[in-house]
Amino acid sequence: MDARPSLAISFAPNFSVTIQFSGVQRYELVGPEYRFNFSCRVLHSKGEFTYVGRDICFDLQTFREFVEQLDAIRTGKAVSARFHEVGDMIEFSVEICERKAQASLAIREYQPNDEQTRFSASFQVDYDLFVNALHSKVTEFIEEVENATSF
Repeated sequence: MDARPSLAISFAPNFSVTIQFSGVQRYELVGPEYRFNFSCRVLHSKGEFTYVGRDICFDLQTFREFVEQLDAIRTGKAVSARFHEVGDMIEFSVEICERKAQASLAIREYQPNDEQTRFSASFQVDYDLFVNALHSKVTEFIEEVENATSF
């Protein structure tokens, strides 16, 4: 069993996202660079789409802001929350409209010859289960990453 901190987002039957801590590089002038393995699976009527990326940089502050945004949704002060990797090539978001919640995932990947592969998907999710459970899971994930890198 792999003991590295991971965040599994799978509160809907047709998609899942997993972000697993893979390491940290410390730089004197700019601070730490956190790297994660990212995978997602999206089911559709004819099969599934999958994406796997390794050593993708996410700033821990982005996850902290996501938790704050989720908390604002829970208290009725906001209607959206999002996190993204450093280059904005992967984005996960939640939007609320009248107690209905929608989770969205957008991935862009550069290809040779300046081409780009793009993938996006959105899903209705249970408001209470998704927002509350995700808030708790992301908070725990941040703590686990911080504990794993506190040296």
